[in-house]
Amino acid sequence: MLPALPSPADLKAVLADLDLPADALSSGAAKVCAAGEASDAARALQGSATLFIAVPGAPDDDRLAQIRESVWPACHLIGLYRSADDGVKRRGVAGGARLAAVMEWKGVLLAARTRAHVMSPEMTATKFDANAAGWNGEPGSAGYGHFRWMRRFVGTYEPIPDGARVLDFGCGAGWVGIEAAKTAKDVELCSFDPSPEMVRITSDNAQREGIARFTGRVGFGEDPPFPQGDEPPFDVVISSGVVSFSPDIDRWMAGLIRAVKQGGTLVVGDLNPGSLGMRRRRRTHPLLPVRELNAQTAGAIQTRLEAAGFRHLRTSGYQLTYPIPQAMYVSEEKLKGVLSPLLLLANQAGAGMERRFGDPAPSLFDSWVSSYACAR
Repeated sequence: MLPALPSPADLKAVLADLDLPADALSSGAAKVCAAGEASDAARALQGSATLFIAVPGAPDDDRLAQIRESVWPACHLIGLYRSADDGVKRRGVAGGARLAAVMEWKGVLLAARTRAHVMSPEMTATKFDANAAGWNGEPGSAGYGHFRWMRRFVGTYEPIPDGARVLDFGCGAGWVGIEAAKTAKDVELCSFDPSPEMVRITSDNAQREGIARFTGRVGFGEDPPFPQGDEPPFDVVISSGVVSFSPDIDRWMAGLIRAVKQGGTLVVGDLNPGSLGMRRRRRTHPLLPVRELNAQTAGAIQTRLEAAGFRHLRTSGYQLTYPIPQAMYVSEEKLKGVLSPLLLLANQAGAGMERRFGDPAPSLFDSWVSSYACAR
């Protein structure tokens, strides 16, 4: 009978793959548990330690997704190692690889770290800096039209008055705020992001797009770098797809609320965890980006904002759900973008109808955007 847990010798290659020291198990930097103990072990994990959850045999992805749910939100799965007779294969959110090792133990090892560590400011800034170019889009690529359309949809969701001071609250590559600023005259655009590289890219993009009045700073939504000192709050604040990156929703919301002046406009959006596609992914994908698990519904954000004195104006869905994103991926990666224009038209039509008539089925869209008037 195979052992229920892998031995320390079996784990050597996995520890090395995660850049963990060889003595990680004895030092407490890593722990191993059975699947039935995963929930308790996840709650007990501290700091930057790694938890390995051992699942003997050949569990399917649905079973592994159930284990992921059992450890969330205490921990987040960062990798999956499947040990079989032909060796060890690693899967991650961004891809996989084969390790140069063979384990005596056969099964799946799920590697997890605490949500607090995975979503810490240091980890977030490092990750964003490393992936900054990918958030900027690639002009001329098959998916670039869709990339810009989504940002334009959010940036122009509410009209921008001439001379307005606009804050892009978590700017990424800056396109949401830039699209907003381009719709009015003499707009002052301010943007911030945890990643210095993102802020640099945003500054370059704003300059190329003719935004004459631009200021970029580095910071987090929980303690936003705008406004500072005696700087006034903003006429319009836009935050697109940022709240799902926050480890502390209460502090993040407080920072967002402080940035909007009385009588100003707030536009906020995020992933829709209740969509058909997102719920399907959560059931069938063991490994998901942490923001998908941490995403907030439009209703949850509305409850918080109304309690803080904001008046809800409207909410719309955009980005049609399964199987449209999957078809877009296949079109871009395998069909040289042949289907991308048609899929973009479908998304534009779906979002346009929903924006005009309201959405009787929020599950149809993977993203949402809402607007509010600050009446406090």
